[in-house]
Amino acid sequence: MADAPLPTVSVLLVEDDAMVRGWMRMSLEGTEFRLAGEAASAAEALELVAKRGPDVLLVDYRLPDRVGTELLRELRRSGDTTPAVLMTANAESGLNEIAREAGAQGTSMKTGRSDELLTALRLVAAGGTAFDGRHPRRPVGLAALSSREREVLRLVAEGATNREIADRLEVGAETVKTVVTRVFTKLGVRKRAEAVAVAHELGIL
Repeated sequence: MADAPLPTVSVLLVEDDAMVRGWMRMSLEGTEFRLAGEAASAAEALELVAKRGPDVLLVDYRLPDRVGTELLRELRRSGDTTPAVLMTANAESGLNEIAREAGAQGTSMKTGRSDELLTALRLVAAGGTAFDGRHPRRPVGLAALSSREREVLRLVAEGATNREIADRLEVGAETVKTVVTRVFTKLGVRKRAEAVAVAHELGIL
């Protein structure tokens, strides 16, 4: 008696690097996964999610128009619950926590083995989670942001510019820029408004 065919699981790949997309396609060949489509930006991904209704999302963390966590947050706010795996090229401190807070069910490193990627996809597609343990853990709760970072974030939320923040805190403008960049990285965002929104969601503001 012939083996029953594997159930087909559709995957939407969101990745701007054509070489990486090629490696992903090769990794999925001969498995139960099929590509529902490929997007090179978050904007394209939003359109394809609505049109194709994939079973799983495989999303690069650093997209040309926004970071992957912003894309996932927008999808979750719209009511989309498609399970997602967030990809990075290297291990990043706090990435698992950032991904989980954004609504991802797993993380995977693009420099890993094909079987690691497939395992993550299978776990997530089955309703589980698969967060890569190679990403160093982030301190819990508000400790994720230093007191200076929270202070700057509060001023950002008030609408202050970097120059105004520098004047109020009596520090250099470059120092403020550095702190703002660290806050964006820790919250997994790339825009001031998104940083404020996420901070409210997490109870930081």
